[in-house]
Amino acid sequence: MYFGFEDITIQFGKKRVISGLSVDFPRGKITTVIGRNGCGKSSLLKAVFGAVTPLSGRAVFDGRPISAYKPKVLARRIAYLPQVYFVPPDIDVYTMVSYGRYPHSRFARGLTRADADVIERCVRLTGLTGMERRVISTLSGGERQRVRIAMTICQEPEMLVLDEPTTYLDISCQLDVLELVKRLNRDLGITIVMVLHDINMAARYSDYLYAIKSDSVCAGGTPSEIVTKRELAEIFRVEAEIHRDEKNDCPYFIPYKNNNNFEEQIK
Repeated sequence: MYFGFEDITIQFGKKRVISGLSVDFPRGKITTVIGRNGCGKSSLLKAVFGAVTPLSGRAVFDGRPISAYKPKVLARRIAYLPQVYFVPPDIDVYTMVSYGRYPHSRFARGLTRADADVIERCVRLTGLTGMERRVISTLSGGERQRVRIAMTICQEPEMLVLDEPTTYLDISCQLDVLELVKRLNRDLGITIVMVLHDINMAARYSDYLYAIKSDSVCAGGTPSEIVTKRELAEIFRVEAEIHRDEKNDCPYFIPYKNNNNFEEQIK
């Protein structure tokens, strides 16, 4: 297994959010985890980096348990961008991006010329050229997210894990961020695993989708295999019309009825 989970169970108090889940994410592809609110999508990703401790099971990377890696060694290979990431408002873009070099740093040694080259390349790749001395607090939401992504790829990882990278962003910024993610996968060969709420966006920008329902994966496959009337009804309890986006070669849906009995519950 390149990256994935083996029989993992996650529980908070008496509430079990993931139960005996096993999933293998393909190398070199963009895979998005989808599912209803509270199904355990983000908790699953947090378990990779110790923010959540599984009740049982394990996360695996390159054939070894994640727990077998030293933190700095793991950070050179996998970069993680959480949904909520505190950014000091008074630092500039260049400084923030440079934090990504920490896994490669040595004791009592500052940034090297090689580090500076990597930082400059990441600034360029994320469309931040000319903004290096801008203070973070002066940036838009989309620009801040690009800075965060630049910082993660400054680790020079082979894999990028993104938890809701488009949260709080308007549609234009969402497109910017996801186009950037697609470009990093295509041009740098970085494996991408992310969580998204917008299923149409997930279908457009992913090679594979994994859907979680009732504390386990209930479906996995290409967007065309997952974005179907049957799967949407099963996973999200939504009746929808399925259409084809010929330009982007992916399915999309228009929901027209919610079958979760919410109206009956509030009467």
